[in-house]
Amino acid sequence: MTEESSLNHPQKLTELYRKFYRANKKYNPKTNAVLKPIDIASKTILEADPSFAGETLVYVVAAEVSKLMDRVHASTAEGRWIFKKREEEREAILKFAEYFVQDVFYETFAGDRARLAGRQINLIRDTCEFLYRLENDKDNKENPNQVDDESE
Repeated sequence: MTEESSLNHPQKLTELYRKFYRANKKYNPKTNAVLKPIDIASKTILEADPSFAGETLVYVVAAEVSKLMDRVHASTAEGRWIFKKREEEREAILKFAEYFVQDVFYETFAGDRARLAGRQINLIRDTCEFLYRLENDKDNKENPNQVDDESE
């Protein structure tokens, strides 16, 4: 599997959004919490006017993910933020949005919204969730004494 392989999209997406966002729970977080940035990015593209394209679409996706992070910072949305400096957070969000729009939507799905809405995005979501949980397991092993944010 080369770096250019479309099979690397879930790996790269997961790395990019874990830089600025984590699910609230340290152990066994809910799927919707784990995949929130992916879901917001794909939903934004699907709902955006088709005239939004290229860099404009990147900014629209970044803005919606940024709104999620505003809610996370205000504790009105599930999740944890990573950066204390919001400028760094916005840069990380922009990199995620650029990758999602340019590499996943335009290159892999050829800008086809139907493909983004179909089975392919579910495969990406499932893979991202698995990779997120693997990284989470690693973090939990390295920091076993860290307290879970929401215990069940």
